[in-house]
Amino acid sequence: MSIKFYIPDYNNNNPKRASYRFRATIPLKGMRPKDGIISHIEEAKQNHLVVLAKKSNPKDIQYLKERNIKCVYDICDNKWRKSASGQWVEKVIWPHNEMCKQADALVTTCDGMRELVKNNIGRNSFIVNDPYEYEKTEPSFSFKNKIIIFNFGNSKHFSRVNWKEIINKFEDINADFEIHCMLDRTKKYIEQYRTTEKLYLHEYNYDKQKEMMRICDIIFLPVLAQTPEQFTDLKVKSPNRVIDSIQAGKPVITNISVQSYRPFKNYVEFAYPDYDGYARSFKVILNKKKTEIVSSLKAGQNYIELNHSPEVIGKQWIELENKV
Repeated sequence: MSIKFYIPDYNNNNPKRASYRFRATIPLKGMRPKDGIISHIEEAKQNHLVVLAKKSNPKDIQYLKERNIKCVYDICDNKWRKSASGQWVEKVIWPHNEMCKQADALVTTCDGMRELVKNNIGRNSFIVNDPYEYEKTEPSFSFKNKIIIFNFGNSKHFSRVNWKEIINKFEDINADFEIHCMLDRTKKYIEQYRTTEKLYLHEYNYDKQKEMMRICDIIFLPVLAQTPEQFTDLKVKSPNRVIDSIQAGKPVITNISVQSYRPFKNYVEFAYPDYDGYARSFKVILNKKKTEIVSSLKAGQNYIELNHSPEVIGKQWIELENKV
C-alpha cells in the first residue's frame, strides 16, 4: 500500500493553500518514493490509502468506497460554527459531517482538534503533527535603530486585534518600531488603518512572507478571543506559525492561552492575552540579553527538529497506514 494525498487540480510544488503544504507536500519529503499526490480522484487505486483534505467532498468518498479504496479525512479547521447561516450549513457543515462519518479514519492536528471532532462526530481521530516549513536559520535580530515587528496569518485573527491600541501601548516603551502584517484580504482594512503610521499591511505572498521573516527583528502573533466560539479557535489552533517563527531564528511574542503552543513555552515569550500583556512581553524581549534569546531559540529549533521535521511527520503518516 502507498499513501496518496488528494489535492484537487494540483499543479505546482508550493500550492497557495497552507494546509496542503503542511499536511501533504512537506511531509512527502520524509516519505517513500511510492507515496505522493493525486490531483484527480480517478487516479486512486485499490493499493492506495487516500488522504482527503480541503476541497474534497462526499462524492469523493463515495467514489473510493465503490472501488474498495481506503481513505482518511484530514481535518485541520473547525467547521462546526454555532452561529452559521443556512447557506454555510448546506455548503460547508453538512458535507464536512458526511465526510467525517464515511471516511475509514479521521486525522487531525492537535489534542484540541481531536476533542472537537469527538464532541461533534463521536469518532476518535489520529493526530499527525504539522511540520516546519521555514528551514532552520541562525538567530538574527537587532534591537538598535528601528525595530521591525512582523505578524502573519489570516484576516480572521488580524480583525480581532485592536492594532491602534497595541501601537499606543508599544509606544509607551519608548522604542522606535514598525509593525508589518501579512494577511489575506487586506483591502478591507486599509481604510481603517490608513492614518496609522506604524502599521503596514501586506497582501499575502508566499515568497514575501519568507523575506519578511528574514529581515524582521521580532515575530508577533497576538491571538485574541472574546466569544465562546472564538475561544474554540484558540483550543484547536495548530502551532505551525510558532514553529516557523522559531525556525526563522526570531524572538516570538504570542498568547499563552493557545493550547498547542504550550510545548514551546521555553522558546517564546508568552504574553498574558491583553494589550498590556503584549506590551510587557515586548519590553521583556528588548531588555533580555541577546545571548539568552539566541540560546532559547536554538533549543527550540532542536526541539522542532525532533518533533516537527518532514521526516518525523512523514513517519507518522506511514505508521497511520498500518492502523487504518
